[in-house]
Formats: sequence, C-alpha cells, structure tokens
Amino acid sequence: MADHMELSIESGGRPPPTPQISLVGLFLACMVAGGVQYGWALQLSLLTPYVQTLGIPHALTSVMWLCGPIAGLIVQPCVGLSSDKCGSPLGRRRPFILSGCIVISISVIIVGFSSDIGYALGDTKDDCKDYTGPRYRAAAAFILGFWLLDFSNNTVQGPARALMADLS
Repeated sequence: MADHMELSIESGGRPPPTPQISLVGLFLACMVAGGVQYGWALQLSLLTPYVQTLGIPHALTSVMWLCGPIAGLIVQPCVGLSSDKCGSPLGRRRPFILSGCIVISISVIIVGFSSDIGYALGDTKDDCKDYTGPRYRAAAAFILGFWLLDFSNNTVQGPARALMADLS
C-alpha cells in the first residue's frame, strides 16, 4: 500500500503510462479471433452431412457433439491458467496461439482428407453415390480430426481473447 502511495505521489497522482498499440497491431490480434470463428464454422457446417456420407448413423453423430462441452470444460481453463503464468520471450499468450494454430492446420487437413486416409487404410474406393455402407477408417480419421480441431480451437480461443484484452 505504501509503495502504491509513493508511486502515485511521484507521478503526480496519475497512473503510469501504458504502451500504445497501433490500429494495425490491434487488427492483427483480432484476426486470430476471426480465424478461431472460422474453425468453429467449419465444424458446424461439416459435421453431420459429411459423417453421414461415411456411413455413420445420425444417432452416433450426436455423440461427437460432446466434444465441444468437454473441450470447453477442460481445455480453456487449463490453457488460460497456463498462459497467465507463461514467461516465454514471445509473451504470455502467443506460444499458446501459435501451437494451437499449428494443430488447427493439422486437424483441418485430417478432416479434409479423412476419406482419402480411409481409402489408404483399406476402406472401399467406391464413390459415395455408389456405395452407401460404412467407411469406418475414414470415419475414425474424421472423428480424430474433428476432436483435434475442437480442442485446438479452444486452445487458441482463450489466449486470443486475453491477448486482445491485454493489448487494448
């Protein structure tokens, strides 16, 4: 308390100056949050229709939606706590944003090529309009990519929001 009083007396009662960020820097930080929203939109638009082309019943598709609440419950608080304590030369938030973005990129590739991954692992090579049976290996690759995408989106979302608050 005494240290705070001395600081305010020395600075003439004004708070210490805060570093300014340019509008471009703030815009770039906000683009990360926009990218996360793109990742969520990708999940919402692709999940049910694409999984059904892989032969997975609609009822089992709903089980995949458990990923969101589980990831939000586990990942965001853990990442938030870790990023608050991070002492990286890149800053507190940027290492988590960077690592999450790398995993997002990998998971989008897995999701996008899940049918091809399934073919490589032994699923049928028949076209979806000719063969309507299950493609279990492709479905497993899709589910893995989907869960990775959800967990990595949650990994990036918390630090991205905190970075915007830190900068503004």
